Amino acid sequence: MKSYTSKFLKSVAVFYLGFPVFYIFLCALLFDVPAKNCLGILLAPGFYILSIFAIIVGYALWEMRRWAWYGFIVANILIAYENAVVVNEFGETHHKALAFVASVLLLLLVSLRVSKEIRVPYFFPKIRWWESNPRYRLAAPAKLVRKDGVTIEGQILDLSNTGCFIKLRGELPQDEVVGLSFSIFGCSVDCQGVVVWQTQSTVTNPKGIGVKFLPLFRPQRRALRQIVERLRKIARLYRRSRYLLNQDEFMRRLQEIETKGAVKRTRMGLKIV
Repeated sequence: MKSYTSKFLKSVAVFYLGFPVFYIFLCALLFDVPAKNCLGILLAPGFYILSIFAIIVGYALWEMRRWAWYGFIVANILIAYENAVVVNEFGETHHKALAFVASVLLLLLVSLRVSKEIRVPYFFPKIRWWESNPRYRLAAPAKLVRKDGVTIEGQILDLSNTGCFIKLRGELPQDEVVGLSFSIFGCSVDCQGVVVWQTQSTVTNPKGIGVKFLPLFRPQRRALRQIVERLRKIARLYRRSRYLLNQDEFMRRLQEIETKGAVKRTRMGLKIV
């Protein structure tokens, strides 16, 4: 599985994961808080509540959780409030108002940058239907056929039971209906879909289109369920075991998933390629 998370977004995630340490250091630097007053910040209940929430948001950003963006916005609002309290009660700078405004502007700039970074196929707050089913990242070739018969080669980077994101070099207009065919884990799917959104290439966001599947026939639904189920098991294994298993054990577990999936596909009569 391939991640398009940028170094900037990972840096932001690291900052939130280490929020208690980084925040004290920045407060001392920006608000001119002396060492003796830093202890007062550390003893404040609000600091611990904010720190716990920030660490949770940092983990969500690192793992690209769907709700991370909303948590990030809430965390920044809480940080702005905490900044106001700190600069008023503990800061010894002669320009408290200016220092507070500077901290708010810094939060706004980071938020704007992060908002651009997270607008990727598998993390797009504005597309509600895309979030209705779990989405799994992968890299699989796909073919699209337009109404005029033109075939376009692409690569699926994100898949769910309801749609997928396809990396393309060219462009397709929104709302166009296309034929789509792909094969993953030996399961072949031939269906139709409608282009519901498209993206332009950026550092973290490949150029491509979001396709929502039109109603599928039973064999296609069955094949798609098999693919998504396999991706779900791999994703769950990766999340639970990536730090606990060595490479050989991890690969053995993946092989077990593949073997069970192949047996199940054969019993159900799915096409094996």
